Amino acid sequence: MTQQQQENWAQAAAMLRRLGTNGDEVAARLTRELDAFEAVVARSQDRWHQPLSGREWTAAQEAEHVLLVNESSARIAALLASDRPLRPTPRVPGEEVAGKRQAPEGTRPGPDQPWAALAGRHAAVRGQLLTLAGQAGDDPDRTFFHPFMGDLTALDWLRMAAYHVGHHRRQLERAG
Repeated sequence: MTQQQQENWAQAAAMLRRLGTNGDEVAARLTRELDAFEAVVARSQDRWHQPLSGREWTAAQEAEHVLLVNESSARIAALLASDRPLRPTPRVPGEEVAGKRQAPEGTRPGPDQPWAALAGRHAAVRGQLLTLAGQAGDDPDRTFFHPFMGDLTALDWLRMAAYHVGHHRRQLERAG
């Protein structure tokens, strides 16, 4: 791990903390971001299968990517919020190409799917994320490595989900 990576991770952690200092604030931020995301998804249906301007992915693929990241984040936050033992995991930094972060394996979307095929999973993970916000803590002894943000607590993973949803929502908005 380089000094630059450590500095980037410290900056990311500081940025995440601005998204809420406790579970109630993080839940409120997640609610706002998820509501706004769902609204832009509804407005994107007429161009759902077209590549977004300046992007390789379609709106359908952006939405699936957000879903995959949210599902993963919910699983990790649930583990960290539990009393289950944590096993060591590889600490593999994320990949950047031409200054652009690349989606890690497991978060890359497949072929376009209609929103109707994703909406049920989205609703389920939305509920999980919001429930977890009330249970998650910021225990520095219970962290899980994020490839672009370093070691994150359970509440940090939920903050990251809010940030990530907002990031992709803005991409969808710019495309419309």
